[in-house]
Amino acid sequence: MSSQTRLACIAVVLLTLTTVSWLAAQDHSAPMELRHNLPFVQVMVNGKGPFTFGIDTGTGGEALVSPDLIQQLGLPVTGEEEVGDPSGHNSHKVPKVRIDSLKVAGVEFKNVEAVQHQPSPREGQCDGILGFVLFHDYLFTLDYPGNQLTLTSGSLKADGDSTVIPFTMPDNVPVIELSVGTQKVEADVDSRGAGLSLPEKFAAGLKFVSEPIVIGRGRTVSNEFEIKGAQLAGDIKVGGYTFPQPFVAINPLFPVGNFGSIALQHFAVTFDQKNKLLRLVAPSKTIAIPAPQRMRMVTAPAQ
Repeated sequence: MSSQTRLACIAVVLLTLTTVSWLAAQDHSAPMELRHNLPFVQVMVNGKGPFTFGIDTGTGGEALVSPDLIQQLGLPVTGEEEVGDPSGHNSHKVPKVRIDSLKVAGVEFKNVEAVQHQPSPREGQCDGILGFVLFHDYLFTLDYPGNQLTLTSGSLKADGDSTVIPFTMPDNVPVIELSVGTQKVEADVDSRGAGLSLPEKFAAGLKFVSEPIVIGRGRTVSNEFEIKGAQLAGDIKVGGYTFPQPFVAINPLFPVGNFGSIALQHFAVTFDQKNKLLRLVAPSKTIAIPAPQRMRMVTAPAQ
């Protein structure tokens, strides 16, 4: 082989390797619609669709699908699965189905296990839910300000960066530690959680600007319950960010807090499940969480 031919072959090999490396590193992104700060994306199921799926980092399974979609696509039932909520009560069995191909943001997931779930009518059109562990092999970013979901290769490293924090995964759901004044409390990072909430038992030892009042009702797959709320007299801190005297919900059902949509809407949050790290990126290090608009209207002084 001549020297010129050899150099040409090396150039082709290098070009091929560069192309493969670029393809492996590229991002896969999709528009993310926010409804009441809850994220939704378009999904292809078994080559059909698109269908509208919510994204739920508080769901430890791969996916949930509506009874209508199961019937429409003839998804095969493979068994039953017991579902419930973090209270540990009122669990029940639902059908489990197999999805041969589920495609989101240009990435195809094969042989996905899903359970039947009836979405709330208040959410609008919703054919199913994508659970947290579905994205185990990717850096998974929910960019709320940019309205985008991104899947890419790679990993996160703390390296003294306060915006990168560890999480645990009990029940396959990401749990972080919040600093509430001088105390610590665990909280689910829950993209379908309604707000920033604290467990009732923990909140009983905190100081509030005013007495907590009923602000609404919560709903899980097996429970409905009353929720109170109030403005904290202290701050909440996480990942180098401060929420000064935020308005928080007080949850009587769950044993841990909830870092939900009211807080997450300010961030691009990236999850690295393999290393159990997440990164929070927001324009400001100080983030206000005021009382709900309806409550402010009710408690506003008369003019």
